[in-house]
Amino acid sequence: MHILFTRFPLESRFGGAEVQTLSLMKGLSERGYEVSFLGSCATLLEKTRELKIKNQELQIGTPPVTKWGAISFLWRKRIMQKDLIHKIESSGKWDAVFMLSLTEKLLLTKWCADQGIKVIWVEHDRIGRWLTKNPWLLRLRTLSKSATTVVVSALSIDLYRSLGWKGKIVAIPNGIDLARLAERAASSEQRADGVFRIGCIARLTRDKGVDVLINAVKDLPNIHLTIIGSGREESNIRSLLKKNLQPAAYDLKVSHPDITAFYRSIDLLVLPSREHDPFGLVVAEAMAAEVPIICTDVCGIAAYLSSEDGIVVRSGKTEDVRAAIVRMQDPVLRTQYAEHGKNTAREKFSAENMVDEYARFL
Repeated sequence: MHILFTRFPLESRFGGAEVQTLSLMKGLSERGYEVSFLGSCATLLEKTRELKIKNQELQIGTPPVTKWGAISFLWRKRIMQKDLIHKIESSGKWDAVFMLSLTEKLLLTKWCADQGIKVIWVEHDRIGRWLTKNPWLLRLRTLSKSATTVVVSALSIDLYRSLGWKGKIVAIPNGIDLARLAERAASSEQRADGVFRIGCIARLTRDKGVDVLINAVKDLPNIHLTIIGSGREESNIRSLLKKNLQPAAYDLKVSHPDITAFYRSIDLLVLPSREHDPFGLVVAEAMAAEVPIICTDVCGIAAYLSSEDGIVVRSGKTEDVRAAIVRMQDPVLRTQYAEHGKNTAREKFSAENMVDEYARFL
């Protein structure tokens, strides 16, 4: 079976969606599928080369996800569509196309369906104004009848249905590399210095709710908060940290050289998302590393968890996050959550399971 992945983003970066896409392409290739990539995403072009997956670069212009991009798409789309179809026709015969960005969903879905090519829309990104207020949403709703949309949680299914999706929607949870997240070295007991170490990995934007977490730990004794991430709210987050915490009680880092080592260094992982977070990959990773977790009810992963796997709190509620952190300071309770969470992560969130689900679907 010949499968083509496409992506034409507004900007290229290495994030959770890219990690999942690469894991899926690699897994399908290992199962005997002929996998290729076509697009303008520099990150995926570079990484597919490293994985020795066939790839072709194609620059066709900006996607219709900004005000000007959506307006100009009206007269740009014909030549963009012509270039896309020509490239696809000249590069081989395809049984399925996995479409990762809005451009090709609008331009290629009907053509692929007419050619008898299976169309899969992969939706990893958060639903925002770029979609809900997009003038091309009406067209997208119509085209959704010719595609199968794959999302990462039941929460996302509900949201896309509310947007008017007409076609089939299935949920396949994201997958993680369990081997990379082997048994964590850190003890579940509080360390000798008595400091309770809390970690958060999140983009520094309002929707991620990092400010809620900072306010929640204000005045809590013997804690250390480490936040890993970057984004347009970074200056505000730094100011809030300085206002609420002593300098020795926090770190703010853009990245970490060894994310597994980071999980081993903390006693608790908190993902305080304020708005729709399609999955919450860091929660699954922490669970696999046997780190207890707190997340909010707008994280897609919350629907996959039982009350024994971690604590799920209401989004945007500082007092709920604070209460959950205080509960997690009990080492016995923390150990119980860590053990259950680890087993759930291995059962539900492995990369192998994710690829198997896609293979069965194909």
